[in-house]
Amino acid sequence: MRRLWQRRCPGSGPRSRWLLQCCSLRDSFDGCEVSVVSRRHKLIYIVLMILCHKINSHLAIELEYKVRENENEGVFIGNIATDILLTSVTTCDSLAYKFMKEMDYVILRHESGELYTTKQRIDRETLCPVEFRGDPCVQEVNVVILCADQYLQMVKVKIVILDVNDNAPYFAEQVMKLSIPEDAAAGTSFGIDYYATDNDTGENSIKHYYLENSQNIFSLNDGETPSIVVHQPLDREVKDLYEMKIVAVDGGVPPLSGTATLLINIQDINDNCPIFNVSEFDIQIPENMSSNSVVTQLHAFDADLGPNAEISYSYGNRVQEISKKLFTLHSDTGLITFSGNKNPEISPIHKLTVLANGPGCAPAIVQITVSVMHSSKYSPKLEISYIANQADGVIYLKETAPDNTPIALLEVTDPDHYLKGTIYISGNVPFYLKPYERSRNKHLVVTSQLLDHELENQYKIVIKAEDPHSLHELTIHVKITDENDNSPEFCQSSFEASIEENNIPGAFLLKISATDADSGQNGKVTYHLGPDALPIFSIEQITGNLIVSTALDREKDKLYRFSVSAVDHGIPPRKRSTIVIIHVLDQNDNTPSFLTNDYTFFIPENFPRHGEIGVINVTDLDEGANGNVTVSILNSSSHFLMDNTRGILRCNSSVDREKHTMHVFWVEAVDGGRSPLSATAKITVFVLDINDNPPTVLLPQSNISWLLVPPNTPQGTAVAEIYAIDYDAGINAVMTYTIVGRNGPAPHVFGINTATGNITLQEKLLSKDYGLYQLLVKVSDLGQPQPLHSTVMVNLFVNETVSNKSYLEDLLHRRTVFTEEMQTEPNPCPLLQTLDIPCSPPIIPIAITMIIVSIIFFTISLCMLLSMRKKSKKKELYIDAKIPLKINLDYYTKDWNDEQL
Repeated sequence: MRRLWQRRCPGSGPRSRWLLQCCSLRDSFDGCEVSVVSRRHKLIYIVLMILCHKINSHLAIELEYKVRENENEGVFIGNIATDILLTSVTTCDSLAYKFMKEMDYVILRHESGELYTTKQRIDRETLCPVEFRGDPCVQEVNVVILCADQYLQMVKVKIVILDVNDNAPYFAEQVMKLSIPEDAAAGTSFGIDYYATDNDTGENSIKHYYLENSQNIFSLNDGETPSIVVHQPLDREVKDLYEMKIVAVDGGVPPLSGTATLLINIQDINDNCPIFNVSEFDIQIPENMSSNSVVTQLHAFDADLGPNAEISYSYGNRVQEISKKLFTLHSDTGLITFSGNKNPEISPIHKLTVLANGPGCAPAIVQITVSVMHSSKYSPKLEISYIANQADGVIYLKETAPDNTPIALLEVTDPDHYLKGTIYISGNVPFYLKPYERSRNKHLVVTSQLLDHELENQYKIVIKAEDPHSLHELTIHVKITDENDNSPEFCQSSFEASIEENNIPGAFLLKISATDADSGQNGKVTYHLGPDALPIFSIEQITGNLIVSTALDREKDKLYRFSVSAVDHGIPPRKRSTIVIIHVLDQNDNTPSFLTNDYTFFIPENFPRHGEIGVINVTDLDEGANGNVTVSILNSSSHFLMDNTRGILRCNSSVDREKHTMHVFWVEAVDGGRSPLSATAKITVFVLDINDNPPTVLLPQSNISWLLVPPNTPQGTAVAEIYAIDYDAGINAVMTYTIVGRNGPAPHVFGINTATGNITLQEKLLSKDYGLYQLLVKVSDLGQPQPLHSTVMVNLFVNETVSNKSYLEDLLHRRTVFTEEMQTEPNPCPLLQTLDIPCSPPIIPIAITMIIVSIIFFTISLCMLLSMRKKSKKKELYIDAKIPLKINLDYYTKDWNDEQL
């Protein structure tokens, strides 16, 4: 876009336009509009016009053009010469335009005054500082117009740089932080003072902001003052920090965007109170405990932070003063220490209620029972004597030991008779105490049930005895030794694996895994192949990895099934067997195979469309898609098509033996593998002749052709010949000739050879025999099942000369009435007649036999010929069987009447 600014003096009408570019006179003359209403002002108007023109030649005018930033080189900006209209006010023939100060991004054509962009692209953001982004970006340059190198005019050119969306918004800080209290209600807004910057202006500047990954907990209110809005309740103890993206989007097409990370920190409030893990517990201390010894350390927990989580400890009001003096509570740490007061009158049991206090919360309470244990000179004693095998204080017991097996003897010594309660074994262990020989102080430790090393291999027997002041304990450690009582167990009932054929020898098949619940050597398992496994398989005894040592062939074996046993190392060893099944997957490694590479078929001509010619047998040893074979015809034979549903070759169009006696083409069998394999075969289709062509008469060429027969022609002379051809072959092409109609002075003077078609003079011509003879000749083949025939008119004119040709032609065009001939059957042996062999009834069987023998001989010769063609690989030409024309060497293709003239 460009726009021309030209200042005019006020006025209108045709005369005022002559005052163009006289704006500098505005300061000198308050009214430079000239009224020409009266003639007396005409002279003043002319003077003012001349004056304005002279002044204008020394003043600069302003032009303004607009161009987008980042334009390519050579973009047209404007034409100074056209826009200042110099062509109408000067007669200079050689104007030149020059910048007074060159510009890097604009070039001026000196001859034409046209402005174009240069290689250096215009960057509006570089040319116009940030503080002037709100105003148009204008670059000014003065252009001098020279006429024959003499100053003519100066033009001030203003180039307005139009903004394009070439700058994406960006944030000065890539990480923004905002703190929100966890008790903020839904709908509460929190302002943010982070803004993005976009160097573009106008519609290309920033238009709106939004949040990404806010989890629908927060949203951005994109107003004059952006703010974060809370949508769901917050809980600092559940999540104290949310990270999301704040995105600034400009209004360009397409829009550009910039992102920054927004971290929202959830501030803690005092919404949690202290709690104890337990509500009460017991503690025992000896009565001779030293002063300031630690009795217990209390721990209360507050989920808040900082001052909100500060806890102080204190005794409850119901705690006796003597207990408070005996047990000192440290309010800041929760530590309880013993003061050392050894007054024997002190109660042995003390109930301590401790409060954990938090700011603004109800205190948490814990109840502590402290028992001061009396010290005796002779405390009870528990001693053990081992019966079972032991080492280093540990009893070793076989897992096969029966129940009620004694393992140790417990003896209790209690001089002061403090033990008023029972002696017992704590916990759920398969052992109990049995009195020994009615002695109150001796007990046997015996098993209560059968033991199982695999369920539990060691026990800790804790024997307890209580007196009024203390609890006495004795611990016995028992380890159950393993016996080989478990067989290996496979992780599954059978193992199956699949591998593609043609694998690399030594390929990994699968890993056999079994476990033995026993330990040590009893639980160590090795793997062995069963006797039904082939030698091509092997198994690593330790790992159970099954491998195959050779490449597999699915076409030979697609499934292998054998056994694998797992044996432990116990004495005696135990064994367990499983079944392994290996499936061999197919690869497309077999090409399709034709039954033969050279198929030969025989079909009669006019074979029906889509008729079945024969079956193309193709096999592929692969399976699935790899074995699905599609047969197609190569070299684009349109006469035939393949029916792949049944593998049948069909005829696609009518075939004509007279055009093609045989068709040779190739078929390709392609399997359905990913990398398909193919094979080709040659197809030869011989077209057998049927009697579908009647004889074609070549001479005479028409029914009005004629021949001149001189009267002196000797008897027995051949006066005319009929030339015919039959495009069929074999017996279908053998023709006979008979006269079926006669007209003339002596119709029977002419006869015809049924085999050759030669017309001979049978009687000597007399003077009464002069005239036109017309013979209707029927040419018939011997085709089966129905012979075909054609007819032709033979015109013979018996005379010395032809004196009146028009009269003769008139006779030929008249309707002919023939003398009826006796209908005779076609000569069954025209070939014999050609050889002057009598066609008697005994000869007919001989002739038929000879024809059959000839056909057999022809078939054998054809097969031999095809075999020779297959070996030589040369193209052969098959010539249709035709009856040769018996035409004299001096006979031309002209019609009979033309020959006589």
